[in-house]
Amino acid sequence: MDKAEKKTIFELLSNFNLKIRKKAFLKVVELIKNGQIKKDNEFKNSLNIHIHTFHSFNYKNWSPLRVVFEGWKKGLLFLGTVDFDTLEGVEETLWAGRLLSFKVVSGFETRVFLREMKDMVINSPNEPGIFYLCGKGFEKIPKENSKAGIYFEKLKMIAQERNKKIIEKINDYLNIIKVDYERDVLPLTPSQNPTERHIVLAYSKKSELILKEKAIDFWSDILGIKKEKIIELKSRNLGQFYEIIRMKLIKIGGPGYIKPESSDFPLFDEVVEIIEKAGGVPVGTYLDGTSEGEKNPEFLIELLKNKKIKGITVIPERNWNIKDENEKKLKLKKFDEFITVCKKMNMPVICGTEMNKYGQPFVDNFSRSEISKYLEYFIKSFKIIFS
Repeated sequence: MDKAEKKTIFELLSNFNLKIRKKAFLKVVELIKNGQIKKDNEFKNSLNIHIHTFHSFNYKNWSPLRVVFEGWKKGLLFLGTVDFDTLEGVEETLWAGRLLSFKVVSGFETRVFLREMKDMVINSPNEPGIFYLCGKGFEKIPKENSKAGIYFEKLKMIAQERNKKIIEKINDYLNIIKVDYERDVLPLTPSQNPTERHIVLAYSKKSELILKEKAIDFWSDILGIKKEKIIELKSRNLGQFYEIIRMKLIKIGGPGYIKPESSDFPLFDEVVEIIEKAGGVPVGTYLDGTSEGEKNPEFLIELLKNKKIKGITVIPERNWNIKDENEKKLKLKKFDEFITVCKKMNMPVICGTEMNKYGQPFVDNFSRSEISKYLEYFIKSFKIIFS
């Protein structure tokens, strides 16, 4: 089989039709057994336990099957998929892992309201009391009529209603470019579980459909950026272009911004309960240590341990890969303090790169001196949490 044929099969791994992508994966497994596909071991002895798939948003539009295959090929020890407000990727991930004899885990991520810190910004910027919480290590998707199944459907509906409100506000603001949620946004994800980045993508596509070449002028006016810069971004750094739109239209200060209210988010404790009922492991998250809620790691870890959190997910890249040297120095210091406290308090820490923002790597570069010393603890932590 030549390179072109292999490329086609790899692309089919992320087809929105589950039957088609599973058939492609079985073909990949056959090619592996025949020796036509081999590991390149580019990231041997590394791990990534927090990769979003196309069931929420993956900037390469990769399915769980493609993510697992890439992890196997690159020689990872362990891999984990995660998606916002859905467990849609769980069974795909585990099925692929079994076929490749590759240790994988899967779960979801959502935002919850943490009453004990209701007046503090924690790890969701500009949103007091809001905490990113994960459930990982699920063995299956809960039945639809079970308590957990009903609850996960509720989480999805909460996110959907928020999306619709965002679109309604942006449609009013943009006026000539209007997006229809069912027609323009839902088809961008196979499980109809769109995120803010899908919304941005929908507006970009719609502007080109309606305005064609004048879309450049449109975004130049909306974003306050010269046309030449828009052209450069779209040709060389499309991801940054989308992020600028997201920050301008959806984030705080933008026309589509929705101020979070505690009633808009599920309670921390009830989500932990559901995770455990569904057979998952409650896992907290850490941002960068600069918020009021993260400035005291001892307090935060003690609180999370008391609330049944079994581990913490960190994204090392956002704590060291920073252009501004002063900011980098500060965040690395905070990161080291946090990991040190976790070790002292016996809180396992796992890591990932997300891949839901353009340009994020598939695996952390653990050859970097900034993070190499943490790899052993990340591996040890995975074994503790998911043994």
